[in-house]
Amino acid sequence: MTTSQDPMQFLTLAEAHAIDGALLSTMEKFMTRITISSLRIITKIAQDIQIHGEDLSAKQIVLWIERDSLIRKEQGEEAAFLKWASPHPDADLEFADTRQDEVTPANLSSHEKFLTRMVISAMQALIAIAKSYNTHIEDLTVEQILKWVERDAKIKREQGIEAAFLSW
Repeated sequence: MTTSQDPMQFLTLAEAHAIDGALLSTMEKFMTRITISSLRIITKIAQDIQIHGEDLSAKQIVLWIERDSLIRKEQGEEAAFLKWASPHPDADLEFADTRQDEVTPANLSSHEKFLTRMVISAMQALIAIAKSYNTHIEDLTVEQILKWVERDAKIKREQGIEAAFLSW
């Protein structure tokens, strides 16, 4: 990425304001926030594995998040990339995982599995965005993502498609 980013900050206040000001529905804004946050995680994984973001497989994402989870458990919150500090650690919710996918057997908590699935799902949109700019995922900017999502939403609205960009 071209701008320096605190690895613990997946969406800056300025980025959140830019998304809020975009010509997007509430759901499209929400999905854009997820996409940008996922970009940060995918960029970190790609750097660690030393491949381009678009070349990451779902299995590599799962394994990396499992490793980060293990680091957090063994070395503490600060040693891990993903932070899960909760003001109410005893109230962490676990839920039944009934899906059957590459994430299901992972040694992760339910919220880590949710995040993993979110990142894997965001890959489709990020690959399409990177291709449209003829760049690698890790080189995308927030501005490029926002511009692409707005353009995609406008096109789909004109075609009468309600849920723009939610197909991922």
